[in-house]
Formats: sequence, C-alpha cells, structure tokens
Amino acid sequence: MKRDWYVFRVKPRTEKKTVRWLEHFSIFHYLPTYVKVTRIQRRKVRRELPLFPGYVFVRANPGERLEMLKTNLVTSTILVKTPRIMIHQLRQVRAALRGERPVKVVHSFQPGDIVKIKTGPMRGVEGVVKYEGASATLCLSVDILGATVEVSVSPLELEKLG
Repeated sequence: MKRDWYVFRVKPRTEKKTVRWLEHFSIFHYLPTYVKVTRIQRRKVRRELPLFPGYVFVRANPGERLEMLKTNLVTSTILVKTPRIMIHQLRQVRAALRGERPVKVVHSFQPGDIVKIKTGPMRGVEGVVKYEGASATLCLSVDILGATVEVSVSPLELEKLG
C-alpha cells in the first residue's frame, strides 16, 4: 500500500506517548525535540520537549492512519501535499537542533494580521490575530452587535490571508 506523509495533531502533552504507539505499529515518524534545562528546588532538570507541541510527522498508509486514530491520541490528521518540501524543511530543522545554539519556534504572524484557520472544527473561520503569550488569540467580529469574540488557537493552525 502507498504510504503518504501526514502531520498528526495530537492531544496536549501526548506527543511521546503517540510516538510509542507509532513504534508499536512500526510506523515511520519524526518528532523534533529540544532539551530544556530548568531549576527545580536547587536542582537542574533536563527535559526533552517537542519543538512543535501537539504535532508529530508521520509516513503511513490509510490502514496505519486508522489504527492511530483508534488510539484516541490523534485528534486530526493533515495530509502533506508537497512532501519533498516538508522533508527538506525538517532536515534543516534537524540540522539546527544538532547544533550548539538554542532553538525556538517563532511564528510569522503579527498582531493585526488577517488569518484563516486551516484545520479542525473551526476550519475556514477568518479573523484578526492578537497575541497573548505562547498561543495566538483570534478575534472574530460580530459587527451587527458591535461585539468581538476571542478564541485561543495554535499559530500552526493559521494561514495568512493576502
């Protein structure tokens, strides 16, 4: 069977558990991680954290994808339409992670940008970006009421409208 590339959106803080299931089913996957050192009660603690929280890159056939959906860890899947480009970009990320310099994810949205949600139950919803901390807040206007509704979304779910 033909294997396609997917980006699995997983439940919060279940990336490593999802990887264990993928290994159990012998499904090819990639979870880029980085090491974060923090101090807890005068001790240094090294933790390996996902670079893209909530996402795992997977190459699977439809049957394997279905098996992973049955684990109740994967909330949605995104079919990668241009895998060569994604693979090239992930190789660059892997090379950066191997280096000695600190790495962090930065999203290319500025407050005030008009965006559209790409995935999930709110797919197609358009709004204006307002940042608050690590997540983006999307402002949805209801002009007739003169009100604005704010919803928190992952910046990885957004695409900028021209």
